[in-house]
Amino acid sequence: MESEPKKVPPAAGEAMRPVHRTSVSDEIVAQITELIARNVLKPGDRLPPERELCKRFGVGRSSLREALRSLAVMGVLDGRVGEGTFVCDNSQYLEKALQWGFALDGKKIQDLAETRMMLESQNAQLAAGRATGEDLAAIAAALEGMKGALDDGDRFLESDLQFHLLVARATHNSILYNLLETTRSHLQAWIKGSLSEPALAGRRAELSLREHGRILAALKGRDADGARRAMADHIRSSGEDLQGQVG
Repeated sequence: MESEPKKVPPAAGEAMRPVHRTSVSDEIVAQITELIARNVLKPGDRLPPERELCKRFGVGRSSLREALRSLAVMGVLDGRVGEGTFVCDNSQYLEKALQWGFALDGKKIQDLAETRMMLESQNAQLAAGRATGEDLAAIAAALEGMKGALDDGDRFLESDLQFHLLVARATHNSILYNLLETTRSHLQAWIKGSLSEPALAGRRAELSLREHGRILAALKGRDADGARRAMADHIRSSGEDLQGQVG
């Protein structure tokens, strides 16, 4: 006898928000992928009914169905007639979703590189002058997390992501932090993508550690221009590796 499918946890429903992007279905895909990446939605979870999803996302049924079809093609979701839509029990679903996100729009990497260069370089410059001792300790802890996770891609990814979010938080500018937070799923895709090629992963991870180390050193030294340059160099370097992988 089959076990009762798990219902979507309340936290997942509360995390869904109205859509404001031009491509509505892409935004829905990004939000659901982000919820899975954050482990808010887990393998086996059943999504709410279509009517409730439309209400939570603030979208029409056709846009929602287009997004769910895309996620089903990726192997992220499984739509079962008469039962509902479930998160697939597949350890590779997130990687597939992130790769698919870049495949949907080849220009996305360039767009994200430009966005990161403008936003994160400025974050680093401001953080050099505004970061508290507590901020610097948290950023250093994230770097130590990266060092301790060279053989664990998921942990390395999470520590890398936290490093960048903590630098943004150290600006003590809530708008700058929230701007970076809204690109979280894209940033996560960028980091994971730059580390996804087995032949390059080890070299990229080691290089990333050195680059993050230079950013932290500039922050600790209150070197605003140095922090900006170090962050820009890191984004440029990882972007070149990522562009090389997707051709």
